[in-house]
Amino acid sequence: MMVSAVIAARDEEEMIEGALRSLGFCDEIVVVVDDRSTDRTEEIARRYTDMVLVEPFTDFAQIRNAGIRASRGEWILHVDADERITPALAREIREAIATDSSVLAFRNPTINFFWGRRMEHGGWGTMMQERLIRREHAEYRGRVHESPGIPQDRIGTMRGERWHFTHRSIEEDLVKAIRYGRLDARDRFEAGARRVTPWTFVRVMALEFGRRMVRRSGFRDGMPGIVEAVFQPFALFCARVMLWELQQGDAARRRYEALERELYEQS
Repeated sequence: MMVSAVIAARDEEEMIEGALRSLGFCDEIVVVVDDRSTDRTEEIARRYTDMVLVEPFTDFAQIRNAGIRASRGEWILHVDADERITPALAREIREAIATDSSVLAFRNPTINFFWGRRMEHGGWGTMMQERLIRREHAEYRGRVHESPGIPQDRIGTMRGERWHFTHRSIEEDLVKAIRYGRLDARDRFEAGARRVTPWTFVRVMALEFGRRMVRRSGFRDGMPGIVEAVFQPFALFCARVMLWELQQGDAARRRYEALERELYEQS
């Protein structure tokens, strides 16, 4: 069985080489570079594979699916530029695909590192995610937190860890909050989400803070845990306020036009 690793990346020159080095056990590597990248992501990727695509970005599912279409493996392994496949997981993957089974995908633990610290609390401890998927079931859907929608009873479990070197700076966090918030808002808007009110902001942010800081003891991870317990409600605020903006349509433009008319009438 052939394993094709697919990486989607934008402006990841700092991180992508480590991800590529951890994929030496794969039969092929496909890198899909967002055409908005402005750094050396594409150049670095070409040192490790000839299969580098430069694609216009619509959403994250579209980028991943472009990589799947370009690959040849019976199994697709999705890896982000800030992730690393540990040697133990690499060995487990090779062993798992060598067996004939009805499993359509495998999940494994994702270990999150914030500012270089391994997170154990706040909802950021061990997260199980399916990233190794049989090719015929590997099509992704959704703009944010995209998923192939594999039935739970057809997903196997591995113990090997995938390390996620995320949230390396506050500036990076802010950029991600805006990028993901915009896509999440568009998904909700097109699904006919309920109208955003001031109470929406209070409820969403309070519940998320309580979940991160109190219920899942985010404070036990020290300063990184406390910062994330505050930042995640802010990220949800960004997504909801962008949804509110979409729901307003061109109301703001009409108001400015009315103000301009009023100004000219006074002159």
